[in-house]
Amino acid sequence: MSSVEAFPDLSNVQGVALFAPGDAVRVLVVILNFNGIEDTLDCLASLRRQTYHHIVVLVIDNGSAADDLGRISIDFPDVEVIALPENLGWAGGNNIGIRQALERGFGYVCLLNNDTVLDPTAIEALVDAATVLGRPCLLHPAIAFFDDPARWQVRPQTPATAPEAACSLELEADIVEMEYAYGACLLLPASVLKSVGLFDERFFLQLEETDYFWRAKALNIDSFCARGARILHKESASFGGTITSGKTYYQVRNSFLLAEKHTPGLIGFLRAGRAIIWTLYNQARNSGAKVQGWPGFLRWLLSPDPIARAARQGARDFARRRFGRRGVEVAKNAS
Repeated sequence: MSSVEAFPDLSNVQGVALFAPGDAVRVLVVILNFNGIEDTLDCLASLRRQTYHHIVVLVIDNGSAADDLGRISIDFPDVEVIALPENLGWAGGNNIGIRQALERGFGYVCLLNNDTVLDPTAIEALVDAATVLGRPCLLHPAIAFFDDPARWQVRPQTPATAPEAACSLELEADIVEMEYAYGACLLLPASVLKSVGLFDERFFLQLEETDYFWRAKALNIDSFCARGARILHKESASFGGTITSGKTYYQVRNSFLLAEKHTPGLIGFLRAGRAIIWTLYNQARNSGAKVQGWPGFLRWLLSPDPIARAARQGARDFARRRFGRRGVEVAKNAS
């Protein structure tokens, strides 16, 4: 399914400006590209059709191997591009964009995965929701799977036990509070960025938005989903799948780092370890490995399987305080 098939083409509608800043609140949309130019071009095509006029789009290339950035300048000449000499990860690359937004006086930053396709009214709906809320917050759209648009990845419901104000907010504005943050599309007001700060670049990939959520929560800054804003997500396109050795490495290492930051002590460490073990157990079973019970899982965990090796390396690197990008030479020789 292409981006053109996913949503109607509004590129010829009169009055819809292409990335034109104006007097209203300006939004800097930051997209990271890392060896994924086809997905990036699809994402930019959906941004071209946005009904919100006051956006500027910035593509940050995270040291891609292929020299594809010229395709952006040809097809999308109004899009700004910053080419980094090395991969700074999700946290480091987005921090570059956030600094740009604060220096240039944007009211909002929208951090957007390159493997997403936006409904034409998505940015407008997010800004409208931020106006309705009227306070600093982390704001997300509803997110459906690209290959199965009827299935939701992010579309929370207000709990039945929620306060009346939360229920009213859902009924009147279709806005629901979330107890987490999700980095595929995240709208952040400049006021939040100034209060919470930049992303922790030690995470590099995976769980950096969860860390940001807890840092914001400590400042009484909540997270919401504007369900009237809708995007599609090609989940884990940059990793090459939902279960990979790279993703497993960062999940394991960063889970311990997250626990260390927000639930320090033995209890937090044990909780993180238990969650990691259950995740790995399910990954082992779903990967086709013949895992029978916990003895079989332990044999798998100590095996040469790439996922198991990545998990061991993640735990080892946390213990050795090795953060940031996964070392290539270590990854090849991990045992």
